[in-house]
Amino acid sequence: VAFWLTWMEVLWIRHRRQLPPDLRGCKFVKLEYLRKLPREGGIQRCQDLPAEAFGDASKATVLLVVSHRWMHRYTCDTCSLAYPEGLRLRTMLEKLELYFSTAGLGAGSGLCEKFKRFTWSMTSGSDVLLFF
Repeated sequence: VAFWLTWMEVLWIRHRRQLPPDLRGCKFVKLEYLRKLPREGGIQRCQDLPAEAFGDASKATVLLVVSHRWMHRYTCDTCSLAYPEGLRLRTMLEKLELYFSTAGLGAGSGLCEKFKRFTWSMTSGSDVLLFF
């Protein structure tokens, strides 16, 4: 019963999440969809993504805002022989896999950090939304 009540409280707090005014109109991409992009040709414009690519910020466990410098004047990512799906996409996914997959189990320094990484690893990215 205590676990159930604690989980309901977490969901209630998450539901009441208030984003800053500048982020309220933003669309957040699901990490699980971002993992599909290498097979679909790399990072695409937000307008070209299907509706299932986006998640609800009030229901997500983790919200990430990623800022990066564009590698080309007109596109945010560049492809090469070493990175056919794009350098930014590959390196961003590699970094996120350390936190939101089983690769992150047991990582971290200190008990709190290990617990946080453990719970994030268990989401496997299904509850993680990104704005980039």
